[in-house]
Amino acid sequence: MSKINDDNFIGDSSSTKIHTSYALGSFFNDFIATALSIWVFKFYETEVFLPIAFITLAVVIYGFWNMVNDPIAGHISDKNIQFMKTKGKRFSWFIITAIPCSLIFVFIFTPPVSNEFIIFLWMLAFLCIFDTLFSFLTINWQAIFPDKFRSQKERTKVAGFQILFSLLGLTVGMIIPLLIITTGPPGANIESYFITALIITIICTITVLIMLPGMREDRQMIDRTFQIEKREDRESYIKKLKFAVKQKNFMAYLSAYLAQTTVMALLLASIPYWAQYVTGITPVEEIILLLVFLLASVASAPIWIKVARKYGNRIGYMCGTGGTAIFLIIAMFVTDFYGIIVCMVLIGISMGATWTLIYPCFSDVIDEIVVETERRDEGVYYGLRTFFGRLSIVIQALTFGILHILTRFNPKATVQSTLAQWGIIIGMFAVPAFFYFIGFLCIWKIYDLKPEKVQNIKKKLRELNL
Repeated sequence: MSKINDDNFIGDSSSTKIHTSYALGSFFNDFIATALSIWVFKFYETEVFLPIAFITLAVVIYGFWNMVNDPIAGHISDKNIQFMKTKGKRFSWFIITAIPCSLIFVFIFTPPVSNEFIIFLWMLAFLCIFDTLFSFLTINWQAIFPDKFRSQKERTKVAGFQILFSLLGLTVGMIIPLLIITTGPPGANIESYFITALIITIICTITVLIMLPGMREDRQMIDRTFQIEKREDRESYIKKLKFAVKQKNFMAYLSAYLAQTTVMALLLASIPYWAQYVTGITPVEEIILLLVFLLASVASAPIWIKVARKYGNRIGYMCGTGGTAIFLIIAMFVTDFYGIIVCMVLIGISMGATWTLIYPCFSDVIDEIVVETERRDEGVYYGLRTFFGRLSIVIQALTFGILHILTRFNPKATVQSTLAQWGIIIGMFAVPAFFYFIGFLCIWKIYDLKPEKVQNIKKKLRELNL
């Protein structure tokens, strides 16, 4: 297989400062999403004592809101609004939604002292408000990527920064709560959750301000997105959706992306339960395992970038999904602390591939669609991508809800039965492994963006001036 080399066709368009500023979006996304996905379920179950049926119902309804919210947010983001011609529509939407998204986070962890139904409504309302703002923010942040960074070399360079910031976001998103949230009797730690949420809000607000240079659109980018305004605005939303679901590479990617986000949601949200009720490891040991996992992922990123440049993004992504599925199954049966460290290293190395190549893979998909349609209206595709990714939260809630009920998990108890412990293990390892195996099959059997095809698409993009 020939080595990918498109640098003769499209050169780097931005400085390293812009690359890092843009890539900080990965820190923002993973930092705030990690803190939310890990702690919100445990907060409402073991501190607020909201019945698990209410928690699961709130997240499922929130998931249906995602079904409407994310694709429509993408469609709205694609519209050419007159006042956005000055700064660009992606940058404008980012400005409008990023700061409010950061500020609203703290309200999720400040439910009123009231009856169960009021608390349920509070949880549901603020999750949905947060998600609406988060959707507009992430869709427009992601939509800039294929147009702003147009060569394989530049994309993999930015992806390298993204993996670093993503892992940093995961690290900080897990370590800050571990250092601040107290471990007293169930129901006695609510104030520590509020302090944690407030600190997260402040960090996210600062991150957004630093991202501004990387999110700016130059005049050429703005002109490209507005040059076919009349035809673009006539295109119906339903027609765009119908076209999108007929793109086999797009649908294969969505399946793999859903698998990846589901794995992260289940794995991370299970850690507090696994540490407290299964292994009994200390917060310091938790941090050690986390750092080992993340360092392995960071260390493997340059290797996966080289694999992608030589063999294509598809091969690297297959290695990541298949390898992680195998190592997750092995980890189910390891109880020794040092054995767990070895498993975390192996899982980290293999997951490094999917984190490193997730955006380059999708950029290849978008490039193919742009060539076929001869226009840039990526918002719908990013909206669908965000929707599939956010479905992982629903899957995580349903998994926990079903397993906790079937295995008789007791939120007010400090020690759980063997059955309840196995429920935690299955939710943390077996279910994620299943989803990653499905993702591997989709990339292997359906996704056909191999190096030669990707090269031809990039040449056509230049010819179309897109």
